[in-house]
Amino acid sequence: MTQSMKADLAIDPQLGYFLVRADHWSDLKQRVLTKLYQPLLDPNAFTLYLTLWSEVDDHQLISQRSAHFRLFDLVGLDAPTFLHARQELEACGLMKTFKQHDTLGDYLIYQLFAPLAPAKFFQEEILATFLLEKVSRAKFMALQREFQLPDVSVHANQEITAGFLDVFHLSTSALLTPPAEVHAGAAKFKDNQPTAYVGEISPAELASFDWETLIALVGRQQIEESEILTHKNDIYGLQKFYGFTVTDIARLIGRSINLETNKINFNMLEERALALYQQLNPTESKPTNEPAESVKPASVQGFSEIQLDLLKRANELTPADFLRETKQRQQSYAAENEYRNVKKLQQRGVLNDATINIMLNTVLSSYTTLTQALIDTFAQDWLKQGIKTPEAALKYLAQKQTAPLKQQHRSQKRQQPAGVTPNWFKKGTQDAAANQTTDSKQRQQIAQKLANLNKTSQQRGE
Repeated sequence: MTQSMKADLAIDPQLGYFLVRADHWSDLKQRVLTKLYQPLLDPNAFTLYLTLWSEVDDHQLISQRSAHFRLFDLVGLDAPTFLHARQELEACGLMKTFKQHDTLGDYLIYQLFAPLAPAKFFQEEILATFLLEKVSRAKFMALQREFQLPDVSVHANQEITAGFLDVFHLSTSALLTPPAEVHAGAAKFKDNQPTAYVGEISPAELASFDWETLIALVGRQQIEESEILTHKNDIYGLQKFYGFTVTDIARLIGRSINLETNKINFNMLEERALALYQQLNPTESKPTNEPAESVKPASVQGFSEIQLDLLKRANELTPADFLRETKQRQQSYAAENEYRNVKKLQQRGVLNDATINIMLNTVLSSYTTLTQALIDTFAQDWLKQGIKTPEAALKYLAQKQTAPLKQQHRSQKRQQPAGVTPNWFKKGTQDAAANQTTDSKQRQQIAQKLANLNKTSQQRGE
């Protein structure tokens, strides 16, 4: 942990703060906050959040900022309690905190985010799971029903809705070339919309990384410490997925800086990280489908030797290495989007690396490309089944292999005709049966005649 991060643990009451909102407030968001977020938050955090929203002023100048002691008095909290409440809001994606310095001294910027829309909240697995733990299952299901829109299908109906140009009139030139003000406004709203997120990398994982060394290395290239601390999740996720050293990460960041803003260009960083990984792990020219080193069967009970070899590779390799080796075994290669899709799954933190590797092996045994849709489908299924270890994943896959046989058996039973049989079908069936009986009798008669003929011929030969 760096010195600046340690300093944040004790907020000086004289330290200034400045509020800025990243969203609009509405009655619906107030309702979502009360119904969905309040069970997650400590009462102090809930009070602090509402107070900050009531205090935000879009027209206030940064030079007019207040000190923290005023905020402490306003919410009735001391510095440690205030910090804990603030961190709860940050963890739930309701605010972000930035450190800044100007001629007046150091200060913090608190960026406020409105609660997620109900549908987004329940799709955010971490928040939804935490809510389920805080309230009863019955209450959780009731909250889902309360915010769920009615499911009314209108696809079979004929739509007679009026279009915009059916009611209003705009000149053809304005339609083909919108005014410059419209273009400028659209670009402003598109580019300047920050997004709230829920951090899925635990503080313990972040603390395991040597941030102090990284900041010292990038500081030689005039990259500010705040730029690193603001993007800790992204940087750590990149390092964990590819297994880079601190020096590798520092070098990549130095090569991915936007020279105009002196900020990290993360699209460029992703591309350079993949290029470095491929450079450090070139595709082998020799065949890679050689059998892997055998694992002692006594190490894990109930698995075949092939499954044990798979478990060994899954536990030893990172998802990036496992993907690369699996593709090489198939005489193929991992595409850039496949690395990104796997990295996205890993950063969600819902499955450990070994279980992810088993999933990759499963998907690639049936499909040639790892699409995001395939990964999400398998991951959602495994999470629903409570799969948390590679051993549990293999057992689940073995159970699924027997399912098609049972389904086929049931489908064969359902194929038997039931109900009233049409007369034309009965007649056709009876005729076919009659013809089959006639053919059988004719064959018997022919066989009898051949036997008599052979007998007569033998008597003449005698």
